[in-house]
Amino acid sequence: MNRRVSLLLLTAAAPIPLALLCLAFTAAGRRTPGTVFAVLTLLAIPASAFLGLRLFPLRSRVTRPLDARWEAFLSLLPLPAVLVDGSGRILAANAAARDLPRRAGHGRPLEPGERIDEAFLPPFFGSWSLYLEKARRQGGGLEYDFQPYFLEDRSGVCRVRIRQGPAASPQEWPGDVFLLFVEDITAEAREKAALREASEREVGLFEGVPVKIAVLDRNFRILRCNQPMQEWLSVALGIDAQGLEGLPALDIMPQEFRADWKHILRRVLVEGRSFEQPRVHQEVGGADHFHRVRIHPLLDEQGNVREALLLFEEVSEYVRLERRLAETTDYLNLLIESLNDGFYAMDAEGHFTFCNQAFLDMLGLRHPEELMHKEPRDIVMPDEVNKVERMLERRRRGEKVFFETLLRRADGTQLPVQISSAPVFRGGNLVGIVGIAHDLSERRRLEAMVEQSHQDLERAYEELSVLDKMKSDFIAIASHELRTPLSIIKGYADAFQFGELGELTPFQMDKIKIINARADQMTKIINDLLDITRLEEGRLVGKKWPAPVEELIANAVSEYGNQAEESGLSLESSVEEELPPVSVDVWRVHQVLENLIGNAVKFTPPGGKIEVSARRSPEEGMVEFEVRDTGPGIPLHEQKRLFTMFYQVETDSTRPAGGLGLGLVISKGIVESHGGRIWVESEPGKGSSFKFTLPVHEGD
Repeated sequence: MNRRVSLLLLTAAAPIPLALLCLAFTAAGRRTPGTVFAVLTLLAIPASAFLGLRLFPLRSRVTRPLDARWEAFLSLLPLPAVLVDGSGRILAANAAARDLPRRAGHGRPLEPGERIDEAFLPPFFGSWSLYLEKARRQGGGLEYDFQPYFLEDRSGVCRVRIRQGPAASPQEWPGDVFLLFVEDITAEAREKAALREASEREVGLFEGVPVKIAVLDRNFRILRCNQPMQEWLSVALGIDAQGLEGLPALDIMPQEFRADWKHILRRVLVEGRSFEQPRVHQEVGGADHFHRVRIHPLLDEQGNVREALLLFEEVSEYVRLERRLAETTDYLNLLIESLNDGFYAMDAEGHFTFCNQAFLDMLGLRHPEELMHKEPRDIVMPDEVNKVERMLERRRRGEKVFFETLLRRADGTQLPVQISSAPVFRGGNLVGIVGIAHDLSERRRLEAMVEQSHQDLERAYEELSVLDKMKSDFIAIASHELRTPLSIIKGYADAFQFGELGELTPFQMDKIKIINARADQMTKIINDLLDITRLEEGRLVGKKWPAPVEELIANAVSEYGNQAEESGLSLESSVEEELPPVSVDVWRVHQVLENLIGNAVKFTPPGGKIEVSARRSPEEGMVEFEVRDTGPGIPLHEQKRLFTMFYQVETDSTRPAGGLGLGLVISKGIVESHGGRIWVESEPGKGSSFKFTLPVHEGD
């Protein structure tokens, strides 16, 4: 017996050294060994529990205290552990398990004799019996990794293990027993998620950069390549992706590196320095390719070379640009002469040494000799002399200048120009000054015209602003003033229609119904006008609340069920399962659905079908709504104008319905105020589909 107790203590203590090693490596910043010992610790815990069960088989009764050896065994387990019988009644629990309900906010510890389903024990609040039954059917046990739990003050992830013990004898227990382990692995789950995210980010960077990359081991053999490198090696050398792994890097290097390969290896592997060749030429398929080849060492924590990166950066375009630049230089003088602007050059003392014909034309001169050896002060108006002298001095100090001045032409007239000039240095010494003179006479004329146009536009804008304010005020006042008499008309019409003011003849009842319908139509027009005013003022949408998508669609569809049936239409709805709630002003979203469904009922001929649906949107964090009909469809040139003010599709079916064509404009304003978008997909003869998106609620 003492020997079995010793074995039990040794078994229970086995995970402790592994856990200490895990903590030591983690504290030292060595995450890989820390992760390995963490996994070994987690594997050792259930192994210890299993060996303990083998050493001390369960043999107590439900109705009497458990054997002391089981109490001792449970107390040695480092994880929360609960012993239950086949019916789910708690036989015993160690201190860590008894404390779980209190930490979860339940307020009382686990007690032997109560049912496990009644205990507030994460993560299966009231569903343990199902898992016990499943473990019994499998004849061994169950293990669930990454089971989330949510408490009042926190959330996390735990691992649950259910182990079935040996069957008890008839004299001891009338059924089987189970040992339950609950391990909080929130930190481990977050660590794995972070590692997974870092790995995905590394892969994205590795494949996303527009550079050919190969990763080499310490022996300079290829470990992996990104897609651009694989494609290049396939085209240049005929090596497919399967033949790359383990291939010596020398086999893929350009021929000119072969002789110096040992020197390159020493530089990278021994000295830990990078190697770079700025331009390497290779001819592939009759085309010239130029690469900048680089090898960078990757060092470990001790400073030793762990891996190396081989990079081929395509510079063929740069080489072609350099060649084109050399060709362009040959045409420089020709370009200078063909400039519309005047070009000139001066020596370090400020005397003109060169100019093109355009500059001579600006000055009214015929020959370059007439300008040579003159200074800037000699060719400007007297009032501009001081300015050009200051600008000349600034250029001598090494500054670039940009200014406007007035040239004095040979006939005594003036020419406004814009001067852009810079000094030219050689060996740190000023050797000359170059500049460009741009004729501003046409620009001055255009500026005067633009200024006049600007003043005209400002006056027109002010007039339009006044008219717009008058329009908004008129709509608001007229709408409010129409509400009172319209509500009276509506009230009397309802009273007559429902017999509150006496019986009416059939002829009179028909006329009253027409009055009632027209009153409803006028009410909708007034409401639309008021909504347009609110939309322009930015107060159309109110406070947003989380709303279930199913209820939004069901409420809107139910209002049009009778109208669709009377029109001989099929009105259906469908919602994708497990859609999250959306954050919306419920009344305004209902108004959007009403507008779209009402239009579909109005446009769809008898025997047609209307479907209202919702699904997850391809856009992140959005839900997509759709109202599809089998109506006549909308031509493409009219689709672009659907969401503009007072526009209606001109068809015979729309004329009797009336309205101002504001419904889609208001719907667009509501959807965009929620951060979504609305659009139409239609083809003549095949129906129309109006879609819009709304944001998912992100709160608690």
